[in-house]
Amino acid sequence: MNFYNTSLLHFVFIIILASIILLYIIYKAKNWRKFELIKKIPGPDGWFLDGLLSIVTLPPEKMLVKGLELYKIYEKTTIKTWIFNYLYVFLTNAEDIEEVITNPKFKRKSREYLVLQESIMGQGIFSIDNINQWKSNRKMVIAGFNYTIMRSFLPVFYEEACVLLKVLHMQCNQNSKGCDISVPISNATMEMIGRNALGIKFNAQNGVKHEFIENLFNTMTVWEYRITHPWYLNKTIFQFSTLKHKHDRSHKIINEFTDNIIKSKLAEIQKNKECINNDEIEQKNISTKSKTFIEILLQNFQNMSHKQIRDEIITIMIGGQETTAMANACIIFMLAHHQHVQNKVFEELEEIFSVGDLNRQPTYEDLQKMVYLERVIKETLRLYPPLPIIGRNLEEETKIGEYIIPANTSLYIFVIGLQTSSKYYENPEKFNPDNFLPEKCHNRHPYAYIPFSAGYRNCIGIKYAMLQMKTVISTMIRKFRFLPSDKCPTTNDLRLMFLTTLKFVDGCHVKIENRIKNEIEKIIK
Repeated sequence: MNFYNTSLLHFVFIIILASIILLYIIYKAKNWRKFELIKKIPGPDGWFLDGLLSIVTLPPEKMLVKGLELYKIYEKTTIKTWIFNYLYVFLTNAEDIEEVITNPKFKRKSREYLVLQESIMGQGIFSIDNINQWKSNRKMVIAGFNYTIMRSFLPVFYEEACVLLKVLHMQCNQNSKGCDISVPISNATMEMIGRNALGIKFNAQNGVKHEFIENLFNTMTVWEYRITHPWYLNKTIFQFSTLKHKHDRSHKIINEFTDNIIKSKLAEIQKNKECINNDEIEQKNISTKSKTFIEILLQNFQNMSHKQIRDEIITIMIGGQETTAMANACIIFMLAHHQHVQNKVFEELEEIFSVGDLNRQPTYEDLQKMVYLERVIKETLRLYPPLPIIGRNLEEETKIGEYIIPANTSLYIFVIGLQTSSKYYENPEKFNPDNFLPEKCHNRHPYAYIPFSAGYRNCIGIKYAMLQMKTVISTMIRKFRFLPSDKCPTTNDLRLMFLTTLKFVDGCHVKIENRIKNEIEKIIK
């Protein structure tokens, strides 16, 4: 290379470097107040290529560990950090958290949720940022979670829980008694929400690979990858990736499948209307039939577009499967590792089912009596919240707690850090269902426990999830005793990772024993 070419390269390099420095100076000058305000907030130093980027680029398992380590350092104060030029503020104080998630100003979710809008959730109530439309849709969707409809789902919960028992019995290693319960529980949960939301059977527990389920998980994998690799949040970069093609193919299949279900249900509803007009007996049969979520939404078809109904149905499917499947597996895992707690749960169930058929389906009233089991469920959700992070968008400069937060900031609540903080829980790492005794709850700030979020945009499926979890866990504990497995002898051996929701790295392993000899054969028959 001659002298002229070398000098030219040096000149180009200097121009590029000078341009970067100039842009940085202009950006700093334009946002001087933002930087002045943020200096006052504690948190790791760094901007652009430092800050939170060093954590989010780690593998998902290490990302969760490092995130918790960072949280513990700053858990007594608000935390600020950066990803590129995006500012993130994490709230750790329960009073500040309450102020944000109960304030109408903070209804819009953070920019990361745009990934869900661009995907199969679309403008469903979880991801939508049009607040007026969100209010309207939420009123219609919440109609599917009333008392009567919730009760009608109990037979489905119990039927699929009994199938789950058979699956676990067959998959359990006959020598070690060990079993990975994560996949069977996930399949059972998907079957339940499929029947309750769409009125169809996927046959997931029988090993059938359904196109809807396969493509649902494909799209979820893509958006999880985008969120944990922040450069893919940029639409342009994502557009030219192989992920985009994979996502769009699955997205199309899911939409077509859901559209066909909607058309089929509309035709069925119209046929039922004609039957009602012609036959009073048929009318009685139709009126007593339990309704699915899709049927409830289609009753409001005039108030919602076809796309809105599709987005809400897919949102319900994901919300009803992801969270409860993870929770059920973790509950069983914790019971396996805390035998005295499992014994107390079993004793409570024996008392409830002491009259009549011991193998009967639990009634709604039975589930309300499972007070200790409910504490076990809540304590498990404290340690393993399925949705470990909640995000909101701050559109205008606002004082929250001690600090003034700049506009256009992403506000985040690290739920798993909050719920394992020594600020609010004694021995926070210890599994202790008594954390949810009435007097303990009364003395603790209510927003120190938010596994289903809270405030304006809380999860509307809380009651559905609790009834489902109580039905599944009580059915399993009545028939099986769970013990620590050789693959996971302590609770510290359970490997978790963050991929928008909490997930297992390599499954959830326990040992399974029949409580009564030949009891499982009765179920199989």
